[in-house]
Amino acid sequence: MPSVPSRSALIRGLKSFVTNSHVFLALKVLLAMASILLVGLSVDRTTAAVTLVLGVMAGALSEVDQNPKGRLLHLLVSLCCFFIAITLVTLLIPYPWAFGPLLVLGTLVLMLMAAWGHTKGTLGFGILLVSLYAMQGHADSPSFWYQPLLLTLGAAWYGLLSWLILVFWPYKQVHEQLAQCYFSLSRYLVEKSHFFDSPQEQHQALRHQLAQINIGLVSALEHTKRMLNRRLKGANTDLELHRLLALYLLVQDMHERAASSHYSYQQLNQDLHQDPVLQGYQVLLTELGQSCATLGQAILSHNRYQHSKRISWELSALQNQIDYRHLQQHYSPSLVSSMRYLGRNIGHLHQALLRGEALTQPQPLSRDQQLRAQQLRAQQLNDRPLHAPQLDEQPLSEPPVELAQVPRQAFWPKLKALLHPDALLFRHCIRLCACFALGYGVISYFELARGYWILLTILFVCQPSFSATRQRLVQRTLGTLGGILVAVPLLAVFPSVGAQVVILLLCAFVFFTQTKVHYSWAVGFVTLFVLLAFNLQGGASQLVWQPRLFDTLLGCALAFVAVWCIWPDWQQRHLPRLMAEAMDANADYLAAIAKQFSEGRVDHLDYRLPRKHAHLADNQLALAWQHIRVEPVAKYWLNVCFDIAYRNHALLSYLSALGAHRSQNMQLLAVQEQQIHYLVQQLHASARALRCNVPLPLPLNTVSGESSESSAASRSTSVCANTPATAQQEWQCVSQQLLTHIGELVDDLYQLAESFPHTHSDTAAPDARVR
Repeated sequence: MPSVPSRSALIRGLKSFVTNSHVFLALKVLLAMASILLVGLSVDRTTAAVTLVLGVMAGALSEVDQNPKGRLLHLLVSLCCFFIAITLVTLLIPYPWAFGPLLVLGTLVLMLMAAWGHTKGTLGFGILLVSLYAMQGHADSPSFWYQPLLLTLGAAWYGLLSWLILVFWPYKQVHEQLAQCYFSLSRYLVEKSHFFDSPQEQHQALRHQLAQINIGLVSALEHTKRMLNRRLKGANTDLELHRLLALYLLVQDMHERAASSHYSYQQLNQDLHQDPVLQGYQVLLTELGQSCATLGQAILSHNRYQHSKRISWELSALQNQIDYRHLQQHYSPSLVSSMRYLGRNIGHLHQALLRGEALTQPQPLSRDQQLRAQQLRAQQLNDRPLHAPQLDEQPLSEPPVELAQVPRQAFWPKLKALLHPDALLFRHCIRLCACFALGYGVISYFELARGYWILLTILFVCQPSFSATRQRLVQRTLGTLGGILVAVPLLAVFPSVGAQVVILLLCAFVFFTQTKVHYSWAVGFVTLFVLLAFNLQGGASQLVWQPRLFDTLLGCALAFVAVWCIWPDWQQRHLPRLMAEAMDANADYLAAIAKQFSEGRVDHLDYRLPRKHAHLADNQLALAWQHIRVEPVAKYWLNVCFDIAYRNHALLSYLSALGAHRSQNMQLLAVQEQQIHYLVQQLHASARALRCNVPLPLPLNTVSGESSESSAASRSTSVCANTPATAQQEWQCVSQQLLTHIGELVDDLYQLAESFPHTHSDTAAPDARVR
């Protein structure tokens, strides 16, 4: 009997390994490559098989998420483009005077395709990559049509296998991406729990770390939304898609609650110094974070999620502890109200996980759900806005929740804006083209028949920002050195073709499992893979590694010089724009929250879009802080960027708390509605001034002769003067504290905005004031 549990654990571990998104992609690539190489070895056509394998690599790197019909269309277009590109390379590479300009112009066009979406951008990258493979292998090509046919057939073979897998598991990639949302939310909750057991000096670093985790979480939510929209277009809305949509909307709501702050954590630790209640908050947030990870794993592996039953008991114990300690310590009304609302917010996360448990239960589609699916299908056929049913909360009689669609822009206006010197993508393309021109010049001048590794290095190292290029440069250099250092002794021990083929397959598998996790490791394995591939393709008996090392170092040097000297994209110049976008997004989010208090809590698009834009703008500020840390910038601007990112994320946390408790049953006072109106106006006016590079308008309270901090503090004191006797009074106390914190942070951002040139308030200019 003891062997049964071990076998069961082994099966679960194996299933968890296989369902990992990176491992699953690597297994698809391994299957495609192994089938080709086994046939090639059996018929003694290893060189041709390796060329086919390079096509598989290009096809896998250019693969995009689509429904089966869209994937098949994308595959056919990709194969046609691959064939044409490789044919042009084969035709023109003997003529440098024609090939050089075509290479630079083609690179510009292919990289600009990213402006028309991720799908077209990935296609452009794939075309460029397979063209570079064709350039590198041209010297060993026995005939004109050898590379165009084999590289294209290799990509076609992988594309066909991947499409067949997609037909059998059409929602697998949605499961993978949705699971990443819950994994990111888990990390966010666990990190946030440290506020309750860390000293005050660490809270600033914790807030910054939360902002970094939030970047991945919001990015995962955005990718999942795009995937769901693609499945909704022309697809039958079966029960599986219903569940995925409901789980996506669920994690959105949980994200808002997880991001919320009800009370200053520094003040909370001071008021509750080593109080058992703090430990209760920390334990619950940690367990909820772990439960989110378990739910994500259940979504990834298509298993049932079983929510922990002890969390319900711990929530009840926490509420009893708050009441008991309040009787002992006589907490202030503002403190006890915030503590209770924080507990309720944690309780809502618990309830959300219970809904997640229900959504992962295997059950047949009811008749009402079938009718809803038919209604959704009819909406799609009539080109009406696409909607996602919210099965866990909404009655069937209510309208479903709409998913946002990306607005389409006309081609010529978009192209005109794209070709502007201030466009970030255009700057990046110009730098990349300049690097390619210099690299190709070196190859032509020194007649390096296999020197196109320089261009391959430039393609992967040269990134849109200086910090990303610097990071890739280090990772690429270390990975290449590691790959070469491993390759030389490894091939001395295993010189046979069969051993090299096995090593080739293992390197491809590890590369795809590590490319988004540990890039340096991935570069090391792909370096070994490409070294072996071109070595086998050329029929060399020994590995030629010295030219590859020189090419890598030269390509890294060219990319670094380009990003430093050609239109350097320093983050300091973007700070006013990023701050203006964050102010506008926060103002729209606050206005949407206030509207819900009067109209009732409804998760429609008019509310979810401002919330998403606020988080996206906050992410841009956090990314700017990441980038500016490694740029040659004065320490003053480093501190300004950190303060802006830190205070904006704190502001978003208090806005999320206000939004998490929005309800028609919880009314705002008239003075609070007026305060929100003033804050929205101030944020919009400050954003306009930053965009127009004009002096900031004076704050409304300053114009009226009233201090914003003193007025907010007096309102908070008056509302929370006595212990709340009713739920409405308790809410008024909490909401006023939140608005006080929001007002203080808006004033802080206003002061930071004045640090930019030409934005200082001019008291003698009446036109600069908001009336």
